[in-house]
Amino acid sequence: MKEFIRNNKITYNLMSFTAFKTLLIFSLLLEAPRSYQDIIEYFKNHDFIKEKISIDTIRVYINSLKRAGCVITKTKRAEGSKFILVSHPFELDPTPEQIKSISKVYKTISKTVEIHELILLEKFLRKIASNIKNEAFEAMLNKVSPLSGMDINLLQDLFDCCLQKKQIVLNYNSPRSGKTEMEIICDKLGFENGKLYIYGTSIDFSQSIYLMVLRIINIKEIKLHKTDLDIEELKIKYQLRADVQELQLKDNEKLISADNNRIVIEAKSSNKFVLKQRILSFGSQCTVLEPEDFRQEIITILKRMRAEY
Repeated sequence: MKEFIRNNKITYNLMSFTAFKTLLIFSLLLEAPRSYQDIIEYFKNHDFIKEKISIDTIRVYINSLKRAGCVITKTKRAEGSKFILVSHPFELDPTPEQIKSISKVYKTISKTVEIHELILLEKFLRKIASNIKNEAFEAMLNKVSPLSGMDINLLQDLFDCCLQKKQIVLNYNSPRSGKTEMEIICDKLGFENGKLYIYGTSIDFSQSIYLMVLRIINIKEIKLHKTDLDIEELKIKYQLRADVQELQLKDNEKLISADNNRIVIEAKSSNKFVLKQRILSFGSQCTVLEPEDFRQEIITILKRMRAEY
């Protein structure tokens, strides 16, 4: 205590290494069954311990965990003589009310945090779900999570590729052509209508593209160098009859003017289809101003839709 008051630091001398080593063994057994040799090697290479401990000492730590309420068994010699943590008194057992509260908090947080923060939060909650073995908790997570059904490790890899603007080859489950390869230069991950997409540039079509993450099977290859593309962008202007405060602009859009609930917006994209989808999503509240050829394409689409319905 005197040393801590004087230096305000935790040092080797201040730590209870018996308790510390016991907790380390508990942590190891939480991950997987461990043999004597596994534990000895772990302590030998540990950043703080760096010493060889005897089998008798390990038995003392194991017995300490048992006295604390842990149920630990041991496999046969032919199976490696490994210790198995069957159960322990520290397991979380959330009540229905607590699960409901966690669900409510997660719904709120998931709408405001950045993608990388959401991935970290998802990893944390999935780790809890795998350890507490509570079906209600797991069902709640699958229901409320915007990342439900996704491979969290793949998602992390996609985020890292977007961060570094990597060129990658994906195996993608296309709704039209089935399993296919897509080569893109990654840009960002983002939600659209509650679904997560990866945005980037298609190498095959030399235009912007977005793919539903849930349909990505895996990353087949990460290229060392990016392809130089000569991409032409289409610039359009359109008018909306809406409240500017309620409008959420895309990254490729900017506000030109706003007057009496009449908003003029400029949008740029190398993908004409994306621009058309954006215009059509506003329905009768939107009017294309320019260019004229794009305006006529929208009018043609609307006439065809009207004839079909």
